[in-house]
Amino acid sequence: MIKVLVMSDLHLGPEGRVKYGLDTAQRFSSALEDAARLYGDADLCVFAGDIADKGEAEAYQRFDEMRSEFKIPQAVLLGNHDDRETYLRVAQEPMTNGTHHVQGRRDIGDVRLLLLDSSEPGRVEGVLDQARLEWLRDELATAKAESKPVLIITHHHPQRLHMPVDRYKLTAPETLREVLDASGARIDLILAGHCHIPTAGNWYGYSVATISGNQHRVSPFLPGMTGQQTSYEGPAQFAVILHDEEECVVHFHNYVDRNIALPDAMFPWKYDQWEHIPHFLRKTATYN
Repeated sequence: MIKVLVMSDLHLGPEGRVKYGLDTAQRFSSALEDAARLYGDADLCVFAGDIADKGEAEAYQRFDEMRSEFKIPQAVLLGNHDDRETYLRVAQEPMTNGTHHVQGRRDIGDVRLLLLDSSEPGRVEGVLDQARLEWLRDELATAKAESKPVLIITHHHPQRLHMPVDRYKLTAPETLREVLDASGARIDLILAGHCHIPTAGNWYGYSVATISGNQHRVSPFLPGMTGQQTSYEGPAQFAVILHDEEECVVHFHNYVDRNIALPDAMFPWKYDQWEHIPHFLRKTATYN
């Protein structure tokens, strides 16, 4: 059985910066401590995007410093809050595959992990251009030929959560679905961050899950609900994926678990999101 950890939405800033009253660096430190103490035998830890809150070089340098003593093998993806050029300039051993995207594959035993870059500079929604789709198509073909089950980890979720965050999920997810369907590969899980809420379900026959990540968590805010979506201090969580020849399961490990509701005034753009979608999009393009 293999064990893979996935941490997402770290939203780190330079030393001394606190966002929404939350010290994201302190929270990330707790995540690393729990991972090392409880899951030190993990085969890989994937950081699934939004490493930095504003894409600053100091944030990426701080990220590398904080994980320098973390012994579990690691891979890093980017999200919509990240700046790819800045990250590639300052990061230690960034994962690239020759297309200038931050993505790659990891084979662990008989399982293939495809770590897919869904970020696009200047855009809050996820993007898979032709180069990334071609890379994915080739990797899936190889996995199919080698009879390897596949786990896909990315930042933006492809499935509808039926919440306002869907306005900036992965765009044109049908192109991803076409590549997956045509491959014939065994795809056991798609896992994403970005949405700040844990979910699990099925997307056109593919098992999908999301995690709330390191920063604040949001409550379900479904069609018909009015008022303001609640944001919570906790839990901050990472995923623990267990996979063997027969089964794949995702556990959600909470390393901050107080669940204190944050004041609505901290997130004014979350008020009546369904009734004011144009306002929501205009005012929150860089928020989540």
